[in-house]
Amino acid sequence: MNKTYPQPPALENFSLLELPPSKLASKRLPQRGKQSLDKAIVSCPIEIERLGIVKRTNTPYIVYRTPYGRGCTFIARKYLIQSLLSLLGICDRPGEPISGVSISEYRLTVQQGENLYTLPDREVFDYLERQNQAAIEALQVKLLPQQILVWNPLNGNINEVKSDGCSCYETAAPRSVCKHQVAAHLYLRSQGWGSLGIYFKPDEEVAASPP
Repeated sequence: MNKTYPQPPALENFSLLELPPSKLASKRLPQRGKQSLDKAIVSCPIEIERLGIVKRTNTPYIVYRTPYGRGCTFIARKYLIQSLLSLLGICDRPGEPISGVSISEYRLTVQQGENLYTLPDREVFDYLERQNQAAIEALQVKLLPQQILVWNPLNGNINEVKSDGCSCYETAAPRSVCKHQVAAHLYLRSQGWGSLGIYFKPDEEVAASPP
């Protein structure tokens, strides 16, 4: 039996994402603080088909495929905002707070200060998929001068993340961001670095940055 899901609006403004959820919202909706970027939102590999919004509660959701079938999961507003901020950071765009997000067919538009960035929906889907996979595999990061090593404790593999990409096959496609780059970026943020790009800048450019 085929399931149907709410269709994404032609243009949905996310500027209200920071508002507290309605007290009448379903208990199935994600609660504040329950989702974080280092935790998987789905406990198996996913291929996202669509990102949408529940109009009544302004709650984001993803529709996806897994090895076990299709599914739909609500995601916290804060989780989506932080995910987009990380995606922009990996792409070395400014790290200003996100003030608004709009969804239209095949793309998302993100506002940071005076800047607007248009992201193909597939680029966002790929990032969310790999962020989820990095959390499933609990990837571990070690920082070295001009080099970052990412270790997968599940299979023992070690991949090298450098200024021009990653040693894994996932970054062969243009604009592709792999799970190792995601793990490295999130680790750098947790340590006070702004992004992968900042970490790999020459020493004189980051003299005031964290050690």
